[in-house]
Amino acid sequence: MKRRVPKILLIVGVVLMLFLLFQKSLTAFAEKFTPTSEPVEIQTPTIFVPGTNGTVNRFNGLIKTLDSKADVLKVTVATDGAVSSKGKLTSSTEHPIIVIAFEDSSNKTLSVQGKWYQLALSYIQKKYSFETYNYLGHSNGGLVITSYLEEFQQHDDPKLAKLITLGTPYNDTSKKYNDAVTSFTQLKETSDLLKGYLTNLENIPDTIEMLNIAGEVDDTASDNTVPVQSVFSGRYIYQDQVAEYDEVLIQGENTSHSELVENQKVVQLLKDFFW
Repeated sequence: MKRRVPKILLIVGVVLMLFLLFQKSLTAFAEKFTPTSEPVEIQTPTIFVPGTNGTVNRFNGLIKTLDSKADVLKVTVATDGAVSSKGKLTSSTEHPIIVIAFEDSSNKTLSVQGKWYQLALSYIQKKYSFETYNYLGHSNGGLVITSYLEEFQQHDDPKLAKLITLGTPYNDTSKKYNDAVTSFTQLKETSDLLKGYLTNLENIPDTIEMLNIAGEVDDTASDNTVPVQSVFSGRYIYQDQVAEYDEVLIQGENTSHSELVENQKVVQLLKDFFW
C-alpha cells in the first residue's frame, strides 16, 4: 500500500519551488540591469575649486566663456564626508571640467577641506578613469590643494600636472602680515597660516607646473580682499618644490577678488597654460 504525502508537505514544497524560481528571476534581472562597474576613461580633466562659501555654480560664467558646450561634472562634499554629484563626462570630451565644492566652505573648516577634496577624488575615480589632472583654485581653493598635497594625498590618487592658484591668501589677508607692495624680497611678517603650510612642503610633488596669479585694483597692491604680497607668498611654499613656478600680476579692469575668475586675461592664461 502506497503512503500518501501529507497535504501540508505538498503545499510547502510548491511554495518553496515558487520562491526559488522568484529569487532566480530577481538575480537574472539584477544582473541584466546592473550598470558596469568599469569607470569611463576620460582625457585629462581640469578641476575647479572655489573659495570661501563658494558652491559648484561659482565657475558657471568662466566655464561658459571657456567652452559653452563643455561637459561638466559638479561634485559636492558634505560635512560628514558624503559625496554627491550632478552632470556627466564622456570619453570623447576634449576638455572635461570637474567642479568640486564643499557643503561648508567657511574658514572654520579650512583645515579639513584638503581631506574632503581627497574624498571627492576617490568618489570621482569610481566613475571616471584618468591618471593626471589640472587644477584651478580661486582664493581659499588654492589653500585646499596645498593642504591636500602636503597632508592628504594618497598613493593611488591621480597626479596633479598643472596648477593655477588665483587670488590665494597664502599669508592671510591682514595688513599685520602684508605690506602694500607688488614686489618684495621678504615678508612683513609670517602669519600662522603660512607657517602651517611651510611645515610639510617637502611632500609637494616636484613634477607640478604652477602659475600663481594675483590681481591689483588701481595701485592698491591688493584685489580689495587679498594683498598681492599674500598671494605671492606662495613662492615660499612652491617655488623650490615644483618643476616650474611663475607669478603673474593682473592689472586693469575686472581685477577685484571676485571678478578675477572671469577676467579675460585670466581666461586666456588658463587656456594657454592648461590646454
